[in-house]
Amino acid sequence: MIGITGSPTSTSSAPLIVLEGLEGEVREEEVVLIENAVGNKILAVCRRGTGINDNLKVGSYSPGVAYARSTGSTPSRSKESYYYTLSFIGAIDGSGVKRNDLIVAPGSRVYSFNGSGTNPLTFMAHESCAFKGCLAERREWAIPFDLRYASYHIGVFGTTGSGKSCLARSLLIPLLRESGFGVLVLDWSGMDYAPYFKENTIKISEFKVDVDVVFAYIMEKTRKFGYRGEVSTLSELLEEVLAESWEGLLMNVREPKNVLQTLKSALSAKLAKQEGSKDGKWIGLAQKRLETYWRKLKPEDISHLMGTKPIESSLPKRGELVVIDMSSVGSYEKLAFFLSLSEVLMTKISRGEELSIALVIDEAPQYCPSEPKGLQTNATDRIKDLCALGRKHKLCLVLISQGMAGEIGINAAVRRNLNTQFIGQIHPLDMEEASKWLSPYGINIESLLYLERGNFYFIGKMNPSPTPLLISFEVDGDGR
Repeated sequence: MIGITGSPTSTSSAPLIVLEGLEGEVREEEVVLIENAVGNKILAVCRRGTGINDNLKVGSYSPGVAYARSTGSTPSRSKESYYYTLSFIGAIDGSGVKRNDLIVAPGSRVYSFNGSGTNPLTFMAHESCAFKGCLAERREWAIPFDLRYASYHIGVFGTTGSGKSCLARSLLIPLLRESGFGVLVLDWSGMDYAPYFKENTIKISEFKVDVDVVFAYIMEKTRKFGYRGEVSTLSELLEEVLAESWEGLLMNVREPKNVLQTLKSALSAKLAKQEGSKDGKWIGLAQKRLETYWRKLKPEDISHLMGTKPIESSLPKRGELVVIDMSSVGSYEKLAFFLSLSEVLMTKISRGEELSIALVIDEAPQYCPSEPKGLQTNATDRIKDLCALGRKHKLCLVLISQGMAGEIGINAAVRRNLNTQFIGQIHPLDMEEASKWLSPYGINIESLLYLERGNFYFIGKMNPSPTPLLISFEVDGDGR
């Protein structure tokens, strides 16, 4: 026994008055048991610890403070007490844990599980749950994850050094693989996953990308040939040239420099045929724009689009892991690859196939920022489509980001589709967004500014507990 419930109480929370002498035994985020005097037993989490000593209140005259100042002695502790707010997980019954619908009686006894050899989190687990990681305050207690909701998509948020990638490597990837998902990781920097899974890693430059993506990439690199709109004579002709010759170029012309020259020559020839048309007066200007803006394309730019391995070959089978090392190319090429990959996934979804694939997207704001531009706009739309349609086809998206919202976060429409959240140490700019998720459960948002590396609040569909749990895991290597 560690204390009793104070007043007022409700069906979802109650204050805990800690027994004298046990102040150093009870910690925030610890799971405890309430023996409700009106007839049931309730699991709860300790939140918002507070210590009060009426003799030491500041802001107005206090005899105790005055005495301490005059003599240097410690004031009496007779009016000192320690409190926590208990956030309820649920009532324990014969089949597990259910929503508590009884008001907790003030004065009900509260017990700690410490030293009992019992993991209280097992009470809320069921046949669809798998155990991984641990409760941050009790390393011997594994956490249940409800795998029925894995395809409802996952968000991992935390500042640099908070342990996001390590959470994915050490907890999420093994969990998803063991539950029957094939895991495909897009390693933006090539440093967070590829070095740890070398045997499962493929270079991005090995893959063949879709013609539509090649078109979007060239338009982006050439700045739309100087035109403001999306459609111009050059853009229409480029689309024709790529549709007619790109496949043949990949098979017969392997030198990137020659590929660029062949494409340019084909464009120039098609422009020349337009001279007799009603738009012929613009052909001279279009030829000049072609000469000027085509120079912005370098052989090394196009070489990364000349892979021959089908995108489909990157898709893992059940329980497999594939890591795409994207470090050798620039942002445009990475987004181009993602668009080709998403097209393959959308095609499978449209056919009604069950995918059983978890797509882990590291550095998610690079794909779907708050205000996407260029290829990011296309990538953001694809991610929204995958989130909306993939759920029924066992496609799980795991988006990993340093920020939650605004300039440092991900697109709001995408964020709303992430129904399981792991929130670690946050940037001060994210306090408002984090508060929306965690404040209703009595969590002190300021504490997220200095969470230890590897500690994350686990909230959402995959968490069998209705209140967030502060979880941790074994940190590998340097814990990045």
